[in-house]
Amino acid sequence: MDSKLEKYISHLQGVVRIPTVSSVNDEHTDWSQFDRLHQFMQETWPLIFEKMEMTAIGKASLLFHWKVENPKKEPVLFMAHQDVVPALHEEQWSHPPFGGDIDKGCLWGRGAEDCKSVLTAEMDAVEELLEEGFQPDFDIYLSFGHNEEVQCTPDRKGSVLTAKYLKEQEVHLACLFDEGGNVELGEEGNPPLALVGMAEKAPNEFVLYKDGAGGHASKPGRGTVLGDVARAMAAVEAHPMPYRLTPLVKAHLKAVAPLQDKERRDVVSHPKKNWKQLVKLAKKDLITDALLHTTFAVTMAEGSSQANVLPSHAEATLSVRILQGDTVESVKDYLESIMPDGVKVKASYAENPHPAGSVDSPFFTLLSDTIHDVYGKDTVVAPNLMLGATDSRNYSEVCDNIFRFTGRVRTPAWGEAHQVDERMPIDRLDRPVKFIKTFLENYRNQ
Repeated sequence: MDSKLEKYISHLQGVVRIPTVSSVNDEHTDWSQFDRLHQFMQETWPLIFEKMEMTAIGKASLLFHWKVENPKKEPVLFMAHQDVVPALHEEQWSHPPFGGDIDKGCLWGRGAEDCKSVLTAEMDAVEELLEEGFQPDFDIYLSFGHNEEVQCTPDRKGSVLTAKYLKEQEVHLACLFDEGGNVELGEEGNPPLALVGMAEKAPNEFVLYKDGAGGHASKPGRGTVLGDVARAMAAVEAHPMPYRLTPLVKAHLKAVAPLQDKERRDVVSHPKKNWKQLVKLAKKDLITDALLHTTFAVTMAEGSSQANVLPSHAEATLSVRILQGDTVESVKDYLESIMPDGVKVKASYAENPHPAGSVDSPFFTLLSDTIHDVYGKDTVVAPNLMLGATDSRNYSEVCDNIFRFTGRVRTPAWGEAHQVDERMPIDRLDRPVKFIKTFLENYRNQ
């Protein structure tokens, strides 16, 4: 095995073995684990700590700044998050969730995919550029949040505080890179596909609720407030928001069309022209469905705490992902229009979607050229809408070109984020390092 690849594997093992689990409540977070991670980072990537300015932000976020004299271009930022979700039910794991074991060509552990392999690739790339004497004519930033995995108020969110700090320093970024899209290997003779997230749906939480008098369950009358909320949940699932085609989703479908089977290719090549057929596809495909409208998922419900007590308050929580073109207010209005009598709607966590980036930007062209340099000229570069949320959305005031793309190569051995047996194939850990270095070199040579 190549010595550099062995180094990258060792670095990822080191960070996976440190359980930096975040929590909605800061008092429930073990901050000593973040201290351990920061110490490991300093020992593993000493030049970054020696030659770049480090700013600690919030409880445990880190911002590194490679500052050059007389920069000629706007800076570039690479980001990832340090925190991971808990690894519950350890007995279900094939390997200890924080063991960093190597087996079957993969590194196993919580955070291996989401997203400590992004953090280590970015650190490895910049450390190597410093070793090699790379001389950029622009500043370079590395930003690592500490609570991406949890919803919290802006005054505690690492990414919000970091973006605020950059704005206060009057920094405007040329572009930034965060977790999201990867390079997917082609099947059956198809070329690789590079999915570049250009926007993401806004994560929201809405509550459907109704209050009543409560009482003894022996006298229920014509029903309970929990029954009314149940009917409200049924109404939500029976009346999804209508499908519509945004410019980004249209561009995505047209880009991936050549890789589809004939039936699907004919439809997505001209999605507007073949709208009725596209709607039929969406009703059978979860991803296409989610791309075409704001979605509702009923995830939690609450009524009485005891079987013989009529609830005086009942509620259900919806995870709502808002598509560009909709707003918190318009979604609330829609939900209220389909509610049974007396059931009310409130937003417990509200956030409007940020605008999508432009594929006509010279930075998207530079990114596409770099992808072709690293992964082959035949690689299909497809703009994409992220269905999940990332920290990068909080940088929209300081950056117009936000790319949710890591340079990692996705293979069948890949273990999904947040799942039992999360894992990362080790044979291509060098690809994102090469991508980052090549992009920075190409940007310098423009």
